[in-house]
Amino acid sequence: MAPRPRWWHMLQASKNEARLAVDLYNRSGNERQLEAFVVHMNLAWLRLLQAATEKDDGDLFIRDARGWRVRHHEDGEWKHKPLSTLLKERFTEHDPVRRNVEFFMLIRNRIEHRYERDIASLVAGKTQALLLNYERAVVELFGAEEGVAQELRFPLFMSVLTDSAVEAAKRVRSRVPKAVLEWVQDFETGLQPDTLADQRFEFRVFLVPHKGPRTTADASISFIRMEDLTPEQTEALDQFQTIIQDKYVPVEDLGNLRPKDVVKQVGEQVNIEFTMHAHTQAWRYFGVRPPADSPTPEKTKSDFCRYNDAFGEYVYTPAWVNYLVRKVSEPQVFAKIMAWQPSSGAPSPTITRAHDADGEDDVDEAVIG
Repeated sequence: MAPRPRWWHMLQASKNEARLAVDLYNRSGNERQLEAFVVHMNLAWLRLLQAATEKDDGDLFIRDARGWRVRHHEDGEWKHKPLSTLLKERFTEHDPVRRNVEFFMLIRNRIEHRYERDIASLVAGKTQALLLNYERAVVELFGAEEGVAQELRFPLFMSVLTDSAVEAAKRVRSRVPKAVLEWVQDFETGLQPDTLADQRFEFRVFLVPHKGPRTTADASISFIRMEDLTPEQTEALDQFQTIIQDKYVPVEDLGNLRPKDVVKQVGEQVNIEFTMHAHTQAWRYFGVRPPADSPTPEKTKSDFCRYNDAFGEYVYTPAWVNYLVRKVSEPQVFAKIMAWQPSSGAPSPTITRAHDADGEDDVDEAVIG
């Protein structure tokens, strides 16, 4: 029997990392589960993309300007491409799968152990998307026979739309360190609205009770992919989501600030002149809403801005005011906002690598703007 190709062994190593990540996440107790999950899922993705590159006869090595392989100074081993580079080679800039992996590459060093459980709740949807994306990538790249879905048991985080559940979520969020909350906000602000809303970036579901008699073929929970719905079903789901938002989002959170209100409130809290032009530059720079002539005015970053269809205007949230106060107080960021041109586009999270060993990213910072 012919020996297995090198890429196959890389793939098995990747799958073993994913299995270990889920086992550590699901273990009893609450000691460093999220951190362990993130570390091993990063390794799983690294090995997976290495295996795919090897299978495609691609290049796994870092090379200099002459095309020669580069060695580590410490041990003389060849330097391999880090996960950030392999992601860029495999996925487009705004691909939600890439952005989801990059999110966890960056948040790894921001997980404070005493707040880990609260941070885990904050990023639960993204955590589930990270694993689901991994399984989908394995199947797409290597076939269904290599999938690991049947071996992985991952808890589904659920919350109900009641006042007590909303208050509980707010309490959890209030316990997360401010620096982590601001970092997550910065990262998400650097994403396109379509990427931010994509299930591959953050996994979210609505559970609709099934009416009628149960058959032996029925499962307790059935998942239906959005792309499998007919246009009529998709329209009905959009209406369903709108009903939920209209019914359960508190009035004070709906974002009833007009641009002049935002300008006034920001101006009162910063030591610079914040004008209507500065606000227009800011929403363009951060990409929180589409331009005035957009055919899809509803595609906003809803934490900051929403389109009021009844009045044909955009309204802004208190969170947008707080974000602007934080950002325009930084002279360099404010200068970039005021210098923004339509050809510049909105800023994206930029990964800077502090250390690179054996092809693994030890990411230290995300730069927004």
